Order: sequence, then C-alpha cells, then structure tokens
Amino acid sequence: MSTTFEPREVEKPFRRRWLRMTLQLVVRCPARFGLAILLLGCLDTFAVRLLSGVTVDRVWMIRLGMLMLPLVWVFIAAIARGADDASQTWKAFAGLAYFKVWMSALVVGIGLIALHWVIWWLMGVTALRGSALLPGQLLEFTGTQAWMVSAAAGICYFPLLVLQPMLSLAEARRLSRDANDINGRQTLSWLMVGMIGVLAVFGVFVPAFGMTTAAWIVFMGVLNYVAYRDIFERRSANLPKTVATASAVVVAHAAK
Repeated sequence: MSTTFEPREVEKPFRRRWLRMTLQLVVRCPARFGLAILLLGCLDTFAVRLLSGVTVDRVWMIRLGMLMLPLVWVFIAAIARGADDASQTWKAFAGLAYFKVWMSALVVGIGLIALHWVIWWLMGVTALRGSALLPGQLLEFTGTQAWMVSAAAGICYFPLLVLQPMLSLAEARRLSRDANDINGRQTLSWLMVGMIGVLAVFGVFVPAFGMTTAAWIVFMGVLNYVAYRDIFERRSANLPKTVATASAVVVAHAAK
C-alpha cells in the first residue's frame, strides 16, 4: 500500500455538500440505482414468501439486518463509482470478484451480531415478541442498522474494500477509522443519525412497502462513496457528466 494513500481532513462544512453530490449521482444514473432498489425490493418479497406463516423472532431480524447492510453497501459502492466515472465501471465491479472483499464486509456484520448477542445475554433477554414477516420489514430492519454499521466500520470502509481491493482488512479498517477521526467522528455520527431520522419521517408518510427504505439504503451507500472520494481521492465534486462519459469512450476505444 502506498504511504501517500492516507485520509485527509476535508473542507468544512461538508455534510450538505456530500448530500448534494450523492443526490446528483443518483439522479444522473436512475436506471442503475433504480435497479439496485428493485433488487432490494425483490429480496424483501422473497423473504416474506419464504417465511410465510412462520413466526419470526424480531431479534433475529435485527441480526440479519446487521449482516445484510455491509454486503449491500459493498455492492452500491461499485455502482456509485461507475455513476461518477463511467470509465471506471468495470474496474469497480472487478473489485467485487475478490472473495476477501465480501468476507471483510461480513466481518463487520458478524462482529456486530456477536456484540448484540453479548449485550442481550447480559441483560437477560433472549428473545422478543415474534410475528409474521410483513412486506418491507426486512428492509426496515436492515436500514435501521446503519448507525451501528457506520460506527463500527467507518463511513469509508466499504468503498475502500471495493475500490482498493489489495488492502488487507486491517488496513481498510484503520484507514476508515482514521478518516472518521480526522473529519470528526461525532459530526459523522450525527449525520447518520439525522439521515435515519429522515428515513423514519418518510417511512411514516411514504411507507411504500419497504421501497422507501430500499431507496434510502442505496442513497446512503452512495453517500459512503462520496465521502471516500472526498477524503481519500481529494476530489469533492462529481465529475461532469460529459467528462465521465467521454473518458469511458476513450477507454473503450483503447481496449479495441
């Protein structure tokens, strides 16, 4: 790993800028991100049908959400890179071919599940009221783990795994945590809490059987990429769409 590949302290205030850049990327490629949202919706529907008539303990749904969210955000990081720079699309998706990328993401979820189990064991709680799984609930349980996942891994962890696949798990975690420390762990934590609040409000007024939550999960995955790009690649703004497209054409011609 290059010794110059270290996080920087970005220009403040950055929260609104990151949210604006994230929204621009999502709007730029509605088909890509729309497909990701649709896939999440299909996964939720599959889970509901698979567990039809089965009483599901809410504790296990929470733990499943802890396991799922890191995997989803790894995938979204690759899509976000392609939306920002079309010439990097296949390179970003090539990062998903590394087994250790997925295992490094799973480590976060497994660690949180273990911590969750210990805390509940110490509290003497072994189960919550079970119920049938309703449409949208799997995505809700997944989305609400965002704060814990980000607190455990750091906002840049999942883009680091995909876009810098040669990093070891320990290196990726150190870099991501350093990025949080340099740019204000508390500031980033409140950003995540605020966005969860937005999700709660939209969930009440626009429930849409979990699709609102699916869109929010995708949006936050793109936000992770925007933060990574600003902190590690020293680029705060998205590439202009014409530049991103032109660079993809050049790469395609060069490959012929």
